[in-house]
Amino acid sequence: MASSDRKRGLFEGKMSRRKLLETGAVAAMSVAGVGLAAACTEEAEQKHTTPAGTAPAATTASPGPIGSPALGSSSIVSLTGNPQAIAEVAPGTIFFPYFGNVIALLTDDGIVIVDTSLQGNGPPIVEELRKRTDLPVQTIIYTHGHVDHVGGTDAFLKDADARGHDRPTIIGHENVIRRFQRYERMAGWIRFLNAQQWGVAPPDPSQPAPVPVFAYPDITYHDRTSIEVSGETFELIYGMGETDDHTWVWAPERKIALAGDFFTWACPNVGNPWKVQRYTRGWAEGLEAIAEKRPALLLPGHGPPIEGEDNVQAACLDVARYLRSIDDQVVERMNKGQWLEQILREVEPPADLAAKPYLQPIYGHPKFIIQGVWRQYGGWYDGNPANFFAAATADQASEIVKLVGAAALLSRARDLQTIGDLPLACHLVDWVCKAEPDNADARRLQRDLFEARSAAEPNMMARNVFKGAAAEAEKHLI
Repeated sequence: MASSDRKRGLFEGKMSRRKLLETGAVAAMSVAGVGLAAACTEEAEQKHTTPAGTAPAATTASPGPIGSPALGSSSIVSLTGNPQAIAEVAPGTIFFPYFGNVIALLTDDGIVIVDTSLQGNGPPIVEELRKRTDLPVQTIIYTHGHVDHVGGTDAFLKDADARGHDRPTIIGHENVIRRFQRYERMAGWIRFLNAQQWGVAPPDPSQPAPVPVFAYPDITYHDRTSIEVSGETFELIYGMGETDDHTWVWAPERKIALAGDFFTWACPNVGNPWKVQRYTRGWAEGLEAIAEKRPALLLPGHGPPIEGEDNVQAACLDVARYLRSIDDQVVERMNKGQWLEQILREVEPPADLAAKPYLQPIYGHPKFIIQGVWRQYGGWYDGNPANFFAAATADQASEIVKLVGAAALLSRARDLQTIGDLPLACHLVDWVCKAEPDNADARRLQRDLFEARSAAEPNMMARNVFKGAAAEAEKHLI
């Protein structure tokens, strides 16, 4: 693609993000939600393809890239991406709406690639890139080491080799190295956890997990750095948000912020029930730093671009305020000596942000964020001395069932089910199942309760836990 062609762009007219930010809740959520809810074992912790037999992500209407005339079939996004929606969203800036997004920054002498998506998405993205330009890829920047952002790198390296181009230089934060090393060491555990998080069949424990193979960064940095390509500067700025190895990229000449997973069109994934620490306050600080640059365009790690200074400001600062509010409330209560159970009951995010399309709890959840803040500042003790060197839960359940009787507990659980108190009903049934694992009445009720909770649960992670519990109960009935 010639430079003049790049500067003209690939589209005419632009769609304002204001309407999207104010009224596009369902559509915007689908961009993150469809991919996030797909039966895929790799949010970030392992380099696999989707397991055999796993259904692909369903497609759904979602906000098109900037320049789309309206929401509709042309703006479908799925786990594997939507080639029809690839667009030059600004002069020399090609946006590939995949899981996760890939951005190609074209300069006169070469391309800077920001993130490379999943392993299986790398080849089709390179193919689509080569329909648009023959320029060499000079640099690949990792916003962080999650596999949906680094998995497709090999396709870019093979393309460079096939074309006789120099191997692209890979740049990431110094903590990306430690992340990759941890993934290699903990491959089996990560595979086990991902099966639960993504609601897929558990792996066969007798089969060793494949050790992931990563394209490690050639250059790392500590706090911030910059590169220059064809006289244009690209700034790499470190932040602790979803990960401790996160980079966001500022292209000052273009006034574009490439946010990575600082922005994902969903409630921030802090306090993930299965994964290591994420950083509430650091995430807010990263978004505030992005807003301070006053970008004209924000390109997120997942979901559609946001155009216009005012819209970018609103989105970034809303999410930052949401995170700061939860963090401050939890810390205030911890400083008063409150325990986690009370804090979980009392802390709520700002009510005026609850309906924002980019803060819906479809993946992350405010209760997860509370847990994340607690994990960052507190220990494992829950404040109940009976749980300090506690008796086995199966032994506790056995004593309760002996005192009350399984029939009485199940009868009360059905009463609770009738009035809609499914969480408490699940606790009563759990006692019976632990004390009498082969009690068919208890297992049927347990299955029914968790199936009902799964059907009603909008949060993907919680929904998969409930589905897994229902499936486990069903096993005892076969």
